[in-house]
Amino acid sequence: MNRAELAASYTDALRNYIAKASESTLERAYELGRQAIESGLSSTDIVAAHHHALRTLELALGSELTQGRKERFLIESLGPLEMTRHGYIQANRDLQRLFEEISERTAELENANYELESFNYYISHDLRTSLQAVLGFSRTLESHFGGELSPAAYRCVEQISNGAGQMAELIDGLLSLAQIGGARLERRPVDIDALAHKAMGQLETQLTGRKIDVVYEDLPLVRGDPVLLERLLVNLLANAIKFTGSRKRAKIEIGSFEQDGERIIFVRDNGVGFDMKRARRLFGLFVRLHSAEEFEGTGIGLALANRVVARHGGRIWAEAATGKGATFYFTLEKAKLSSPHST
Repeated sequence: MNRAELAASYTDALRNYIAKASESTLERAYELGRQAIESGLSSTDIVAAHHHALRTLELALGSELTQGRKERFLIESLGPLEMTRHGYIQANRDLQRLFEEISERTAELENANYELESFNYYISHDLRTSLQAVLGFSRTLESHFGGELSPAAYRCVEQISNGAGQMAELIDGLLSLAQIGGARLERRPVDIDALAHKAMGQLETQLTGRKIDVVYEDLPLVRGDPVLLERLLVNLLANAIKFTGSRKRAKIEIGSFEQDGERIIFVRDNGVGFDMKRARRLFGLFVRLHSAEEFEGTGIGLALANRVVARHGGRIWAEAATGKGATFYFTLEKAKLSSPHST
């Protein structure tokens, strides 16, 4: 409906209402207002149509009955537009209230982040310094007074050193987790093949005395944060190295494949694996599927890997069987980023 069509329809409807007022003829006014809204017309257009109808019908303004009906018809015509206007006003009020609530939450979040940064500073300096002092004194006892200590006392000193070392490792892991959550994501092209080789280089000390075959295949170029992706690969590869420790000859595969338009990257090992019934808890903080006596660790590595993948808008999951190894899969984005390349 355009303005001309509205004017013509309005004139006919007003004529009928003035000639014989009824609910059905009055309902026509409301219907015209609703059609005006659907056509993008405004209350001004309705008023213009009303004036056009009065000129066309040449109605006398002196008749009280006629004047009343003209006004009633106009009011009914404006009803839908008036309700829409009130709806917009209320929606704007709701949006303003929501904006204020978001602003408050943002301020609270900024304050919480500031407190978290302060807490991280405390952990990274004061608490770590205290742990270093404990480690230093326990090593001094071992090196300078070890011969004078009883076997029981010497074992106590060793336990102190081991406990402090584990605590320092745990603190480093928690700090890394916090840094990943707050770090700015810098997306740029990343060669996963080169990054995987670099990550294995960082883990070289864990390979001493081990026979491990590492296979790199079909690793793609992706777009992501190279620092965070390196941490992801280091943690997944360290996990594979640790849980293949009982194998005379370990095998670790790093590869990728395409499925449903996604490039899926995986790290597979022939280690001890785990029961898939417990896989749902796998990426939680401090979760361990094996006892500390079997395998050392803080229970942070996979939580850190999960955080990195989440920051990139991807997903991570695992498949395994007890005694038959495990495979960890992850994606970085829903869309395929680039073609893989073999090495």
